[in-house]
Amino acid sequence: MALAVPPNSLNRGAPKAANVASGHPLDPLAAVETIQAAQLLKGHATGSSLHFKYITIAEPPKNVLRAYLAAERTGKADLPHIPRRASALYYLRGTAELYLAKVNLDDETVDSVEKLPEFFHAQADIDELIVMKDACLQHPRVRAEIERFRLPKGTTVVCDLWPYGRDTGGTSRRMIQYYMYARDPATNHEASNHYDLPLQFSPIFDYVSRELVDIIYLPTGSDQRVNPEPKYIPHTAKEYHHDLQPTPPRSDLKPLLVHQPQGASFNIDGHLITWQKWRLRLGFNWREGMVLHDVTYDGRELFHRLSLSELFVPYGDPRTPYNRKSVFDFGDIGAGVVANNLKLGCDCLGLIKYFSFIITDSNGNPVEKPNAVCMHEIDNGIGWKHTNTKTGPVSIVRSRVLVLQSIITLGNYEYVLAWHLDQAAGLHYQIQATGIVSTAPIDPGVQVPWGTNVNEGVMAPYHQHVFCLRIDPCIDGDNNTFLEEDSIAMPLTEHLNPKGVGYTTTQNVLSTSSSSEAAPNRVHKIINPSKLNRVSGRPVGYAIYSPVKQMLLAHPTSWHSRRAKYARHPFWVTAYRDDEIYPAGDYTYQSLPPEDIAAVTGRGGAGHQDLAAWTARKDPTENTDIVIWHSICLTHNPRPEDYPVMPCDTMTVSLKPSGFFEQNPALDVPQSTQAVNQSCLYGDFDRRLRLASSSSGSPSLNPPDPAKSSSPSHSVNPAVHSTAQDSQPCCSS
Repeated sequence: MALAVPPNSLNRGAPKAANVASGHPLDPLAAVETIQAAQLLKGHATGSSLHFKYITIAEPPKNVLRAYLAAERTGKADLPHIPRRASALYYLRGTAELYLAKVNLDDETVDSVEKLPEFFHAQADIDELIVMKDACLQHPRVRAEIERFRLPKGTTVVCDLWPYGRDTGGTSRRMIQYYMYARDPATNHEASNHYDLPLQFSPIFDYVSRELVDIIYLPTGSDQRVNPEPKYIPHTAKEYHHDLQPTPPRSDLKPLLVHQPQGASFNIDGHLITWQKWRLRLGFNWREGMVLHDVTYDGRELFHRLSLSELFVPYGDPRTPYNRKSVFDFGDIGAGVVANNLKLGCDCLGLIKYFSFIITDSNGNPVEKPNAVCMHEIDNGIGWKHTNTKTGPVSIVRSRVLVLQSIITLGNYEYVLAWHLDQAAGLHYQIQATGIVSTAPIDPGVQVPWGTNVNEGVMAPYHQHVFCLRIDPCIDGDNNTFLEEDSIAMPLTEHLNPKGVGYTTTQNVLSTSSSSEAAPNRVHKIINPSKLNRVSGRPVGYAIYSPVKQMLLAHPTSWHSRRAKYARHPFWVTAYRDDEIYPAGDYTYQSLPPEDIAAVTGRGGAGHQDLAAWTARKDPTENTDIVIWHSICLTHNPRPEDYPVMPCDTMTVSLKPSGFFEQNPALDVPQSTQAVNQSCLYGDFDRRLRLASSSSGSPSLNPPDPAKSSSPSHSVNPAVHSTAQDSQPCCSS
């Protein structure tokens, strides 16, 4: 989870896209708007040079926005005007003075500027990371430590930049720590896996002064002791890049192509997306990355706002300095900042729509994040099917899913984050973790109980990834309730359950802000008590289906746990309040727990509190405007198979209608037929391939170009049969 400094990671200057100001209050800032906001703030801070941390859209208050969105959905031409506003965070350059500002872009005025307390630190940005990387590698003491290893001539040393974390109380200066590595001297390839050669020291620098604070020598055994004479021990590196593989790539993998000869089924109007019965608005910001707004299905309201609002990665190595090895990936770095430029044929397959966005550099200049979100349709297997065993007819539909996907690279890890919208009104948030495990040096022949040796002298420590999905529901309106539903066995009674086979469900309503635990077969539901399903007679609702996971393993008194209380429980509910977006607080870099801040200052306030503090208010949460927070944890005890690059580990959270409809909402999906799907038999294709090979001298694996075909039925595969059965349902008798 190191802070990444990828080469050529930012396109600086005026972007090629998204450079026209938007009129919609939820659209991400355009380039001209970021420039406008930066100029207003620079003019306001006369005589000072500003180091911007972000300039981003300031979403309107919910009570104002809800009325606007309702009018927009009904097609009203005369929509109420909501000013476009921006929020900005910046330092006075060269100082630790941090300011939060709000700007009215319509009026070209600065609404407010607030100097933040000294115990708040801003996130890292790429401009300063480049400077700090150079400061580390050029420092005489760091260079002297590198010399002690007597690395082969020409070896490239790499520093992984990490948030400093915290293991003491009180205010502290803003610092950065480094874990040092070297590329395999045998290749010194630019893509060489430097995590395979960890060095045994860790420098710490001050962000403001750029001074070396300390050099910490790393323990390399099963206790705190360090090796006073570190040395380079040659070993065969494990590489992941294709150029460095010792064996050739597989040669028996044939192309698998995705074609939509008649085009996509979705429609786009700016950031407004409609697909089948779905309607939603796509947002994007530096911290959360992709955000979904105003999600409806068949004209009915479901969710006001959906986002992944935090990701905390604490490590389980108890030795110093690893005990403070942790990072709030979104608050310390930003998902939008590190969003990948997605590529056709690589990150997304088929007919793709890309969305590009704008962030800012430290000078307030617009920086394009091209192709940060991709959207496409995928086949997702059987949607539903039934065979009438009495008369023979088969009814079957295949499931089509709309995917909105973003991929972020946070140093050594990649996360593939995607919303999957299905035809039966389900939303599924899929999280995939891949990339390279963070590594530490280990003495030959030593094993530790908190990590796995993945190569000679290389250990991958145990760690956790704790995601938090923020769910702002509006299930058929704003007045919602959150409850736990359990399936329980009925007592054995002579009249009601004489054979002992019955079971029922019980419901526990969370009537005040609180947390909730997961349990086998427990379903968490969001209901609207004022709207009853005509068939079931029960409130309409949506259920959250999520794998039961072990939560944060760090002790409750640890700094890991005190700074990330949201990771203690899988579900939380709070009453909605504007600006309560981030469960670990607004400022996570070297953050102090709210109770420590209160002890120092005697006050709380915006930015000082976290999800646990909001929950402790015990606000009423029944039949009102609420927010659900779902923490889901991936406990990663690395396997040898996770190295040198980790196969995707996948988790999915599903939001599915539960009594929201009176019947299956996907009944109107068209019957699946061979005429539409145009599949072919393996044997038929194999014969045609041999015939094509014998007549032309070389086989053709590619289907015809749809643009050159006069008939859609021949645009996908040359081996499709044109018979009377083509129009019949798949699998019909």
